[in-house]
Amino acid sequence: MMLITPCQSCLINNYNKLINTCAMSLRWLSVGLLLAALSGCDDAGQSAALQPIRPVKTVVVKAVETTPKITQVGDIEAYQQTSLGFRIAGRVLERRVDVGTSVHQGDILATLDPSNASNALKQAKAELESAKSAETLAKRNLERMKNLLPDGAISQSYYDQSLSDWQTAKSRLDHARAAMSDAKDNLQFTELRAPLDGVISETNANAGQVVNAGQQIFRLAYNGRLDAVFEVPEQVLQTKLEDPKITVSLLSDPSVHAAAKFRDVTPQADPYTRTYRVRVTLVNPPSQMKLGAIVRGQLFLAPVKQVVIPKQALTRQEQQPAVYIVNLLTGELRLQAIQIARYSDDAIYVSSGLTLGDHVVIAGVDKLRPGLKVRLMQGAL
Repeated sequence: MMLITPCQSCLINNYNKLINTCAMSLRWLSVGLLLAALSGCDDAGQSAALQPIRPVKTVVVKAVETTPKITQVGDIEAYQQTSLGFRIAGRVLERRVDVGTSVHQGDILATLDPSNASNALKQAKAELESAKSAETLAKRNLERMKNLLPDGAISQSYYDQSLSDWQTAKSRLDHARAAMSDAKDNLQFTELRAPLDGVISETNANAGQVVNAGQQIFRLAYNGRLDAVFEVPEQVLQTKLEDPKITVSLLSDPSVHAAAKFRDVTPQADPYTRTYRVRVTLVNPPSQMKLGAIVRGQLFLAPVKQVVIPKQALTRQEQQPAVYIVNLLTGELRLQAIQIARYSDDAIYVSSGLTLGDHVVIAGVDKLRPGLKVRLMQGAL
C-alpha cells in the first residue's frame, strides 16, 4: 500500500478544484452560446417579418380589337420592264443612253460595228444577181426544149434534163433571195432601238465590248403604271390576306402617298435573305412618285381581337420571351414564357402564354425574380 505524503495530497486537491472549475465554465459557455443563437433567430425572424413587400405596377390581360398593320420599306419600279439586246453578235460601236435616260419608241440606243453585216449584204447581193442570171438562162433553155419536143427534134431525156436544170436554178434563186433578206435584217440589227417609250433602268455594255446575240444590253422600264416592290419576311405572308388595304408613301415625304393593290409575290424565297418579293400596283400615284424612289408601304389587315401588353413587360426565360405574372392568392411572382405574334412601336401582340385576367408586371422587370413577394400598386392598369 502506497503512502501519500501531505504535499501530494495538496496537489491532488488543487487538480480536482481546477477540473471542477473548467467544467463549470464550459457549462456556462454552452448556455451562453445557446441563448445567443436563440436571440439571433428571433432577430432574423423579426427582420423578415418587418421587411417591406415590393410594390409592382401591373396591367390586367384583356383582348382588344386591333387593326394589324405591317410596314415595309421598298422602292418604285415600272409595272412593265423588258430586257433589250442585239439579235446578232458583234462589237459595240456606240452606246447612246445611260441609266435614267428617257427614250421614245424607235430611238437608237446602241449600235454594233456594221462592217461584217455590210460585207455579208454585198455578198448576198452578188449571189442573188448570179442566181437570177442562172435561173433566166435555165428557163429560156427549158422553153426551147419544150418547143422542140413535140416535133421529135429532141428526146424526152433532153427535156427532162432541162426541166431539172431550171428547177435547180429556181431553188438557188429562192435561197439567194432569202439570204439577201437575212443580210438586210442583220444590217438593221446592228442598231438597237427602243420598242416603246420608257426609261433606261440598267445598262450592261460599253463601246468596244464584244457581245453575243440576245445578251442583255439594257433594261427598259416602260412609261405608264408603277409598282412598289417590297422584300417581305415569310411570317407576314402566312397572314391571311383578303383584299387588304395598302397605302404607299415616300420615305422622304410621307405626305406624298397613294393607295395600292396587291399584284403578285415570288413563289420562292430569296436564298440569302429568306424574304419574298411582293409587288403592289399604285393607284393614281402623284407625280412626285418616280421610278427608283424609296417608299414605305403599310398593309392594314382585317380587325382582330388580340392580347396586347406594353413592351416594358418583356423579359427573358432561357432565351425565350417571358413576362412576370402576379399570383393574387400568394402575392408571389411567376415567370411565364409567351409567344409573340408581332411588335409595334410601343406594344407586344401576344399569340399564346397569357390568360385573360392575368396581372402582368409592366415596370422594373429587370429587378424581379420568380417567387418574390409583391403587392399591386395603387392605380395599376
